[in-house]
Amino acid sequence: MTLTTAEAVAQLDLPDYLGQRSATFRFRLVNAVTGLILSDLTPLRDTAPTLSHDTTRTIKRQVQGFTLGIEDTARVNTIQSRVLISMVIGEREWPLGRYMFADNTRALTTRGRISGSVLYDEMFIVDQQMEHSYAPSVITDSSGNVTSFTNSAVSVEALLSGLSVSVLIEPTPYYTIAAWPAGTARGSALEQLAIDGDWFSPWFDNTGVMRFIRAFDPVASVPTMDLDVGNRVLRNSILEADDLITAPNRFIVISNGAISESNAAVPLVGSYDVPSSAPHSITNRGFVIPSVNDRQLDTQAQCQAAAVNLGLRQTVFERVELMTPPDPRHDSYDVLRWQGENWLELAWTLPLVEGGAMSHILRKAYE
Repeated sequence: MTLTTAEAVAQLDLPDYLGQRSATFRFRLVNAVTGLILSDLTPLRDTAPTLSHDTTRTIKRQVQGFTLGIEDTARVNTIQSRVLISMVIGEREWPLGRYMFADNTRALTTRGRISGSVLYDEMFIVDQQMEHSYAPSVITDSSGNVTSFTNSAVSVEALLSGLSVSVLIEPTPYYTIAAWPAGTARGSALEQLAIDGDWFSPWFDNTGVMRFIRAFDPVASVPTMDLDVGNRVLRNSILEADDLITAPNRFIVISNGAISESNAAVPLVGSYDVPSSAPHSITNRGFVIPSVNDRQLDTQAQCQAAAVNLGLRQTVFERVELMTPPDPRHDSYDVLRWQGENWLELAWTLPLVEGGAMSHILRKAYE
């Protein structure tokens, strides 16, 4: 059995000895100002809501098909209300995030209003236009030599200052020299900072906390879950796809913006080649298909880290789409063991009703 980081739960792992399970989903209405839980909501079952998580979007999570009856519609204030979603299985409740109303339509009937809504996670709060321009601080001595400049994590904290969001940032040794004018979408600036700081794209996790994690190589990581164990993958749901014909096999990052590197007059270049075991590698293809990116980075090491980060982020190459029963342990950038190999999970879609099938999109990792 493969070592995994996720907690083993029989009702979710579905071993041979477990014949059936029972689960449900819970929706709590929360006042965003006071933080008080006001009531439970009961979406109409004939239009079961669906939660999707996609690492390629700025706002990673959204809920569609969230339809409420007359009493629940009257309880909701679309400006102040938040919705906590969780899955209850056995005697345990698993969080699935905190959401706000992004779109709300109401149908007027003779008994009252019925509403249909789209919910976003709280990245919607973050991804608004910046009111003020931002530039990292740079301190020089009397000769004009740089003595201090801003770590990327400090810039992230500055951009999030004043927003009512919780954030966890993994430490990074890299600095940023990029600046953004007022009116820039904050989510876009944070996406750029994530590359500068060698993080994956930020997201709000199952507990409602904004996360910045350092980029990692899935092939060298301990899997979050092992899909080869238990009876989770639905046999007739497996679809394979690839973009190998057009997929780049070399990622190049060029920076002309260095301010502290001793050879700042010379462009700094970082380069990452996909592993030779990949079918579209330079070795197997016989020629280079480059992806060249211009960025404002400060050192050679940072350019190299950014090139590797961009290579690891790619959503092309070999992918598989498969389905499992609903499992609330999935979050973002999970490494899944499938058919004896590591895969990076790029997206998943979860119907918020027991008995539905949860779909996953995985990207193969290469040594």
